[in-house]
Amino acid sequence: MRMLLIEGDYRILNGEPDGDTVRFDPHDAAFWYDVPGSHRIDKSHRNSRGGANLRLDSIDALETHYLGTGPHQVHQPLDWAHAARDELLAWLGFTAVQLSGEKVTGTTPASVPGFVLASTIDVHSRCVALAGRGAPPAGTRSGDWVTVDAPLLRTTVNHHLLALGLVFPTFYANLSSGLRAEMTAAAAQADAAGLGVWAADRTTEGAKITGLSSITDDLVLLPKLFRRLADYLRFADGPSLDGFRAYLFGGGDRFRVLSQGPAAKTLTGLHHVVDVTDGTVRMTHPVTDLVFAEE
Repeated sequence: MRMLLIEGDYRILNGEPDGDTVRFDPHDAAFWYDVPGSHRIDKSHRNSRGGANLRLDSIDALETHYLGTGPHQVHQPLDWAHAARDELLAWLGFTAVQLSGEKVTGTTPASVPGFVLASTIDVHSRCVALAGRGAPPAGTRSGDWVTVDAPLLRTTVNHHLLALGLVFPTFYANLSSGLRAEMTAAAAQADAAGLGVWAADRTTEGAKITGLSSITDDLVLLPKLFRRLADYLRFADGPSLDGFRAYLFGGGDRFRVLSQGPAAKTLTGLHHVVDVTDGTVRMTHPVTDLVFAEE
């Protein structure tokens, strides 16, 4: 799979990075315009250096500060959410990070060099990318279209976090089947070893929901399912999940189920793969069996 290489620096001061989002300042912001897709990183989403947020491709970390339908931010169990964030920042090369809540108030060093392999821009004006540290692969530079294979993928923090079990895989149609297979294998090994979030994950086994605190403080769930539940529970009158599948029916999640074969239709609404029985919610397919359409 070919991706656009962009060199730059990671900077986190005054930001709120989490386990799958971090700010990246390209050496030349003009390269943002070369990233494929219908969305762009407009000036309102850039800092004075032209930097913008990355969304780390194909991974989803537990939420540290999700707003959604609001009015207040909510989070998932913070031990695992913070573990993913802290490992991301340490891997990139930040050796000392001071925080006030979720905001970075001090960092050593001020920035670290790196590169991204960009595939698209999402609806929130974030570059969807694989993130590397230090110098780019030998013989490459910003603006090159690089063929990304499994060995190169393994040098990125996306793969690193999956291998440690600190994030969930979540695949979108922009990712090639070969890279998806490599990331699925990394996640499966972490799951089999009971690493990280997999030791506590209740996404397919089923999670008894008694209120919002069930998913913010206690239960580890796929972040996409958490976000839908958090929005529903803040919208609904009480903790009942009787209307949750109907709520999902009205949602815009579009995806294919890989196990249904090459002719699988694109489905709209997670109600197709979510079961609710007596207040217990579960996904009927593992997340690695789903490929979502980019918004």
